[in-house]
Amino acid sequence: MESIDMKSPCVKCSKGCGITTCNGCQQAYCINHFNQHRQELAIEVETLRQKHDRFRSNLDRKFTEHPLLLQINQWEQDAVNTIQTIAETARTLLRELLNQTKNEIEKSIKNLTDVLQSSRECDDYTEINIKKWTGQLRTLRETIESPPTILITENEKLVIPLISVHNQPSTFATENFENHTVTVEYSTHPSERFDQIVGKAITSEECRVITCNTWFVSYPTIYGSGRYSSGTHRLDYQIEKIGNSSIFFGITSSLEGARENDENDTSIHGWWDLARTVVNGEAEKGDDQKFITTGDEVTLTIDCDDRQIQLQHHQTRRQVELNIDIEYCPLPWKTVIKLGSKGDCIRILE
Repeated sequence: MESIDMKSPCVKCSKGCGITTCNGCQQAYCINHFNQHRQELAIEVETLRQKHDRFRSNLDRKFTEHPLLLQINQWEQDAVNTIQTIAETARTLLRELLNQTKNEIEKSIKNLTDVLQSSRECDDYTEINIKKWTGQLRTLRETIESPPTILITENEKLVIPLISVHNQPSTFATENFENHTVTVEYSTHPSERFDQIVGKAITSEECRVITCNTWFVSYPTIYGSGRYSSGTHRLDYQIEKIGNSSIFFGITSSLEGARENDENDTSIHGWWDLARTVVNGEAEKGDDQKFITTGDEVTLTIDCDDRQIQLQHHQTRRQVELNIDIEYCPLPWKTVIKLGSKGDCIRILE
């Protein structure tokens, strides 16, 4: 019996002539629709190529404009601003000291000039006077030519937080490459110390311990050594002794100098014993409840990026936070602590 060759019809027009099969989709097409099918595949390939090009462009932009690079750039700018501020402050102080020395020398020269002029007019000088004036002039010349007694010292305590970049392997990986995430870590401040003191308080143990040395006359104000302009920083304190008064924890702008009277310092923000909030230098209404007692530990968190500070009391697990308006408290920031009664003592924990 003669066999009959049965061919599948075209999937598009159902015709049985000129049939060919696509090796990809395994569908049968007539010649016309096979060519059309190839054109459709060509369009898909072109669309895929365009998507590939867009992805490649986005990939390049994603890594050249990576948020972490922007974060590093911001850190660099903050560091430069901090250095420029410190340098300008040092220049201003140096000019004041040099001008003070210059004014003293000019005053001495003027006095000597007046004496010489008067003696010449009166013609009442002797060898003794000439010897004396010569010695005075020699002393003034030596004062000018001798090295100044002003010294520039470098503080080893960190003012600018250092940063480092770490690779952290991601859980996602493909057959051809391993994906990683990059994080920027800001160093903590183990070098934070009690620095400037306004009022009667004494430091000990390499400035890690501060003790109040006055009775209620005024709150001694103690400024920290660190300067915080970016990142998040945790500072741990232990209350070694506290009397009946409260203790203030907070920050102020490091652009502000130490003040004998900080009542008008609008850059001060913080809390008196977690109960009374201080905003723009003014204490808001609050109760007199005391949470902090001898032996307690508290953590002051300074979040420069989100413009916020937090104070956590570990024993009661109580935490307060405060948003900072940099218009009133410009970066970089420094810590402020006020002690309320004689014998109050706080330690910075490493």
